[in-house]
Amino acid sequence: MAGQGAHKADAGRPKGGRKAGPRGRELLPDGLRITGPDAGLATGLERALTWAGEPLRRSERKMPEPKGKLDAMTGYSFSTPVWSGRGWVRPVVAEVVTARKVNGPEGLHPVFDGDAWERVDWRYHEEQVRRLRGRIFKTVQEGDWPAARSLQKLMLRSWSNTLTSVRQVTQRNTGRRTAGIDGLVALTSQARAEMAVQVHATIGSHQPSPVRRVYVPKASDKAKMRPLGIPVIADRCHQARVRNALEPEWEARFEPRSYGFRPGRGCHDAIESLFQTLCGRSARVWILDADLAAAFDKISHEHLLEMLGGFPARDMIAGWLKAGIFEAGKGFAPTGEGTPQGGVISPLLLNIALHGLEEAAGVRYRTGARAGEVTSGSPALTRYADDLVVCCHSRQQAEQVKARLARWLEPRGLAFNEAKTRIVRLSGGFDFLGFNLRRYPNGKLLIKPSAMAIKRFRDRLAKEFYALRGVNVAAVLAKIVPITRGWVAYYRTVVSTRVFHALTDYLWRLTYKWACWTHPNKPKRWIISRYYRKFNKFRNDRWVFGNPETGACLPKPSWTDIVRHTLVKGGASPDDPALAGYWAQRRQKVKPPLDSHAVRLLSRQDGRCSLCGENLLTPDQPPQSPQGWEHWFLWVTKKAIVADYLIHHDTPAVARSKRTHLVHATCHRRRSSLRPAGNTVMQQTT
Repeated sequence: MAGQGAHKADAGRPKGGRKAGPRGRELLPDGLRITGPDAGLATGLERALTWAGEPLRRSERKMPEPKGKLDAMTGYSFSTPVWSGRGWVRPVVAEVVTARKVNGPEGLHPVFDGDAWERVDWRYHEEQVRRLRGRIFKTVQEGDWPAARSLQKLMLRSWSNTLTSVRQVTQRNTGRRTAGIDGLVALTSQARAEMAVQVHATIGSHQPSPVRRVYVPKASDKAKMRPLGIPVIADRCHQARVRNALEPEWEARFEPRSYGFRPGRGCHDAIESLFQTLCGRSARVWILDADLAAAFDKISHEHLLEMLGGFPARDMIAGWLKAGIFEAGKGFAPTGEGTPQGGVISPLLLNIALHGLEEAAGVRYRTGARAGEVTSGSPALTRYADDLVVCCHSRQQAEQVKARLARWLEPRGLAFNEAKTRIVRLSGGFDFLGFNLRRYPNGKLLIKPSAMAIKRFRDRLAKEFYALRGVNVAAVLAKIVPITRGWVAYYRTVVSTRVFHALTDYLWRLTYKWACWTHPNKPKRWIISRYYRKFNKFRNDRWVFGNPETGACLPKPSWTDIVRHTLVKGGASPDDPALAGYWAQRRQKVKPPLDSHAVRLLSRQDGRCSLCGENLLTPDQPPQSPQGWEHWFLWVTKKAIVADYLIHHDTPAVARSKRTHLVHATCHRRRSSLRPAGNTVMQQTT
């Protein structure tokens, strides 16, 4: 009978599955043990028991929202007997972890480790966060503040919010390898899983730690340094979690011409907004080009907390503001003002502190059929974070706007940087976000890469090629290609054709100089035949620098087509459920600034990595600088992948066994090495 029972128990197990036996015994936390035919189903998220005692399928890989009971996952009590193949048994469940809370996270799953992290259904959790953000946006838009606060509390205790926040901080952000004062980072699946459990268990009991003060060169002047505050990794995860609750509230309230550090908006929207304001026969010919002095470091805590009002995590934000700074060689210093420039939530707090800037400048909008347009007599203000441009009709109006804004900024602890703030005529031109805007004598308004941006780029290329002397051509291409493609991707939306051709000539001189230095005893004809040829079969150009062994080459900037950017509509936000169709249509029409081959691959793959199924390019927040695009090109790679490894296939077609796909570089390395998730709980950086 025992043999028959065991045979029946194995009847539903797929072929190749491991039979139960002495080696199939699994230990649960605190030394609990399950034996018998279902011992192998005890541990791990995928092995959790359902009513039939079978493993959860892929569609069921969802961590329950913390509602106080473990039966939230399957809809029945875990004390209910289940059929084991021999009889009805009661499954053994480890102790539930509980913690103090904003509104109480309870019922954490007893086993959530590196293997469970690898099997998380990220699309499900991201969709849960997106829907909850939309509900918060809608209630704030309708003025239903009690419902909005309740939804924010729900977001703050959401397990989906915790998972996606920890993943963003430890796996996606470029600063994931940078540690705070505790020296800890989470770079393995096991470490990330433990961080998620720790963050969710300390929602209401977390105590902020001081930030680590470091100095990095300024983008505009490498000789000058700017301070950067690095929070510990736990603080960064909590800040990302709180931001998901706070940001949709303010997305429903922010002014329409604010473009910095907001989802769905970026630098190119700010530039296009200025173009539409100043093009043609616009009467706004005087420009107030203003910059705030140390905006992140000077924000008034009292005013900022007052603006947050009754936000449920207001006290936690106050703790981050008052946490203090630790600097090597100087020790600890308290913070009486400012928010650390390096915190996940800091850009949002800056936008909140500057909310109302348009009204203070005297900007007035039309109503009725032409709603959203600036009235003819008022100035027009465009802001990107702490950089702003006010387009005025006369110099006197520009002076008045500057005085009004200075008075408005004073109680907020902010002031203009007089060295960078100036009033100029549009015919003289001005620089903004790395672009130069100028109305020429023929009446045309042209936007080009600024002279300073071009000079910085040329200087960097010269330094990189000098540092690459002595290495092979593969190393040169690996270093230079992302830099060049990133810079070109950022500036391809404006009048850049002549600049791209000039940079093409400059790159040829640098590559030829490098090749001559690498082979000093070879004749010039040999050098040219080795490194320059027609690498791109679609272009009749034999002067392309590349690697003859692999066929990789350095794309010329002059190959890039100019594609105008489409301005985001008024106060549109991705968090607005009513505009879901608008954003879906915008994603289809507004293509990322990539080459046509990469765009075709993105479209064919629905914008997702073929190995992990996640977004290759965040739809609502593409990179916002040349360096950002450079990191993206390093993060994503084109690879020919065997179809057996793919989990997100494109449309059926013939000869798909070895097709080129866009994948995350990390996913490709993980597949190539086939290494396990890892068991390092936390790494100490050196």
